[in-house]
Amino acid sequence: MSNEEKSKQLGMPFGTASGKLRKMVLFELLQKHDENYCYRCGEIIENCDDLSIEHKKAWLHNDVRLFWDLTNIAFSHLNCNILERRVRQRNLEHGTATGYRYGCRCGGCILAHKEDIQDYRTKRSTVASAGV
Repeated sequence: MSNEEKSKQLGMPFGTASGKLRKMVLFELLQKHDENYCYRCGEIIENCDDLSIEHKKAWLHNDVRLFWDLTNIAFSHLNCNILERRVRQRNLEHGTATGYRYGCRCGGCILAHKEDIQDYRTKRSTVASAGV
């Protein structure tokens, strides 16, 4: 059977279907071994659509062995992985309200965001009570 026939029957490209199946199998194994926790936030990964495989230490422009090093592999929520990459690409500093606005949810950025909101509310109520 050709890949074209397989794709037609599956309703998607055969390579895409194979990748989805591998991800489903991996996710089930992670669940069975109680390993379905996010490397980034520590929360449980509840379904395979949220599962992301990532390198703990970036391998690009570094030692290529990092790509193949299984101890450098971690599992995370897809959104956590994407947000971490956005933070790195912008060279944002952790522990800032700006970091939070760009998607970082580390403890420091969450705290800075809460403080920023509190400052805003205080200023707004001061202006409102002054009748401005």
